[in-house]
Amino acid sequence: MTIKNLSCDSFTGIMDAWYNQLCDSLHLSINNFQLSQPVSIPANDEGLCSYFNLVPPKTLKYNHWYYDQPTFFGQYAAIVNQLQFPESSFEKDIGKATYAKWNSYVKGLPQPPPENTLPSVWFQWAVINAPSVANIGRTDLSCQVLIKSGQAALAPYQGLNAKAPDYSPTFSDLTNTLKASPSADFSFDSMNGNPDVSKSWVAGIDPDFFGIWTGSWCGFLINKKFAQSAISISATFDHFSVIPVTPGAWYNSGLLHLALASKSVPPWNSNTGWDTYFGTDGALKYAIGSVLAVDGISLSLTSDADFSSEEQLAIKSQVEMGYWPIYCQQIPSVITNDISFESGRMTIKCQSNPGNPVLLGNNVFRIGQYLGGG
Repeated sequence: MTIKNLSCDSFTGIMDAWYNQLCDSLHLSINNFQLSQPVSIPANDEGLCSYFNLVPPKTLKYNHWYYDQPTFFGQYAAIVNQLQFPESSFEKDIGKATYAKWNSYVKGLPQPPPENTLPSVWFQWAVINAPSVANIGRTDLSCQVLIKSGQAALAPYQGLNAKAPDYSPTFSDLTNTLKASPSADFSFDSMNGNPDVSKSWVAGIDPDFFGIWTGSWCGFLINKKFAQSAISISATFDHFSVIPVTPGAWYNSGLLHLALASKSVPPWNSNTGWDTYFGTDGALKYAIGSVLAVDGISLSLTSDADFSSEEQLAIKSQVEMGYWPIYCQQIPSVITNDISFESGRMTIKCQSNPGNPVLLGNNVFRIGQYLGGG
């Protein structure tokens, strides 16, 4: 058995080295990319949306067995339902006298203007009749319109007979995109791997939880043996693509931006609302902007770890669970895993049949970046 450099003698080390190799080979940004553990293999729209609809934790390796993350839809809906801009706040900002004159003007129009036009109607009136509050009045009315329209769009997805929150791409769109996407062919050598992720978006300690197979704790002796061995990987993806994720009609980015940009009451209905979602321990600090999807996986791994016959049997018995580095659980007619031991060398193979997208990870953005800011 070969003992590696101590800077890469753990599962965290070899996984970080694999992370760097994957990013380099597929031109992924270490400023945003996050591995999924285990990978996701959706079979339909429901499974795909379930994957999209998660708030990712701040970690390079998102272990879905370990992190109990809230849904993006749930956090968004909770925020939207806390937003308000009462008429009394508009009156306070423009003054009682101006408010009375404005209402008289609106009532005197031949027809009430559509609600979504009120900010512009107000501004045209106010630049002549109340220029000192023209801008703040327009801002207040724009907030009212934005909140009402956002809550109206969300309403069909809440309560009895609620629609399921949807995202794009759909499963069929995802498979079609992959069919037209390029292939990738690369290798990995643990002896020459680079475990330094200090310049990534999650610098410092970012531990792993799985060992050789899905669900196996990385601290077991059998896993330490593997992590300290000479590991080589040859990987081919028939197709791969980084695919943007977009929430459905229930979502209004402008409304979420308003909530992020304004800590005060209004638009929040309490002084603690902003901190609950965007503060230091906020529940919506990150969002998935895109995913790394691949099709037609062919991966072969070899290790010179010195496993006893009992250890070999233990590793073989977990073939259905899927092995490091992608933890692709076996699915009949979709994913096939194979493992063998010969002449002191372990060989693991993972194959996925074409037409079955596999999600290897996400591009994660701080919520401000997600909304187009810094």
